Amino acid sequence: MGDGVVLAKALDPAGAAAKRRGAGTAALLVVVIALSFQTGSALAVKVIDSVGIVEALWLRTALAALILFCVRPRSLRLPPRGQRLPVAALTIALLGMNASFYGAISHAPVGLVVAIEFVGPLAVAVLGSRRPLDYLWIVLAGAGVVVLGGPTSSVSGLGLALSLLAAFFWAAYLLLAKRTLRDMDPLPVTTLMLIGSAALLTPVLLATGPQVTGHAGALALGALVAVLSSALPYFLEFVALRLVPASTYGVLLSIEPAAGALTGFLILSQRLTAIEIAAMVAVMVAAAGASWASGAGRELEVPTA
Repeated sequence: MGDGVVLAKALDPAGAAAKRRGAGTAALLVVVIALSFQTGSALAVKVIDSVGIVEALWLRTALAALILFCVRPRSLRLPPRGQRLPVAALTIALLGMNASFYGAISHAPVGLVVAIEFVGPLAVAVLGSRRPLDYLWIVLAGAGVVVLGGPTSSVSGLGLALSLLAAFFWAAYLLLAKRTLRDMDPLPVTTLMLIGSAALLTPVLLATGPQVTGHAGALALGALVAVLSSALPYFLEFVALRLVPASTYGVLLSIEPAAGALTGFLILSQRLTAIEIAAMVAVMVAAAGASWASGAGRELEVPTA
């Protein structure tokens, strides 16, 4: 019976062609997602230079929450009582991840920060595995991070520490999301997390003194970052995941560090050495390999919130 199904599929060229078109469309979407997200990251550096990390992050989270709320305002409601604490934990993990990432990209090139941050989801993908091949991915990624944190790298000690902290929060976010979001609509939950992040940042923002009123350009860039780093990738990701398996999506998404390096070069004139590029590629290969081998591509996705 199984052979009959395979034969039927083999004799269905239209279905095979549709599958290939779907895979091609998904690959194109992943490129767009990566470039959109990392363009937002590079532009965020400019916002940070103008108004600081706290205000730049508040602008992104608040404006992104507003955009997502406008998409489906009636779907936004408090989660069930049993899910409120996990959603609160997710909010803290998301805020910690984004704050660490913004701190890191203000002390190191965007592409290298993204590469180091990928250690978090890679660790989640191989968590508990005893397959020899997974140890290869760990060693490969570890070697890349060691090189990026070395004395010849353009990543400062603070930049490395913040990048690893972002990786830790990313891993925590994925582990929490895997359980929390299983039976919940992700759009209202994401909107709630963004609203919660903005609410947590507001007292800090008020204490440090808002500066955006005197920086109209930073406000405009902040709105653009909210779209490029949150709203647009979120919707494109849902389309891509309907076209290919999650593991394939995870492999495709491993181009994120390269996209970060490209946008960092084009927008911020950040140049990487040959050794840094090689170390970044090592982490990318490890992320792709771990995602494909474990079938945990969904765990390697970039949280677009």
